[in-house]
Amino acid sequence: MQSRRRHPQIRICKLTNNMSSLNLLKSEMWIFYDKWRKTGSYCPAFKENITISLKGWNHILGQSGYKKRNTGDVFRRLSLLPHAKQIIETSHTIQNKKFKGQGKYKRIFYTLEALVNDLERGKLVEKKVRVILIEDNKGHKIFLSVMSKDVQKD
Repeated sequence: MQSRRRHPQIRICKLTNNMSSLNLLKSEMWIFYDKWRKTGSYCPAFKENITISLKGWNHILGQSGYKKRNTGDVFRRLSLLPHAKQIIETSHTIQNKKFKGQGKYKRIFYTLEALVNDLERGKLVEKKVRVILIEDNKGHKIFLSVMSKDVQKD
């Protein structure tokens, strides 16, 4: 019985540490993101400036009106923001273009991808980072999201 009582307490402690780490990362990344919002990024693949707005920030955090995200997912996406900026500014190729909706609700999503080396738990890990941009009604490209996937080694 005692082991069952202790186990949830350990789990709560880990959750608290994750939340404080997330809050610290969120503060640091907000400073980064806010500066990025003010300057934007030029993307060679589109030969135009990419708008960085609160739409992307809210999407990554899973705030009201966006897909809900767990703590780990938010942490991972926030930590990828510097890679997203670099990918946008250095990418010469659009990996994918997807149409969703119809008529005035038609949206165009673009994907940029790159392999990056990222430090994770003290080890260098190769990841495929995917940046998603959306086109607004006026044809401007807006940063929407960033995600990653570990690269499987043979």
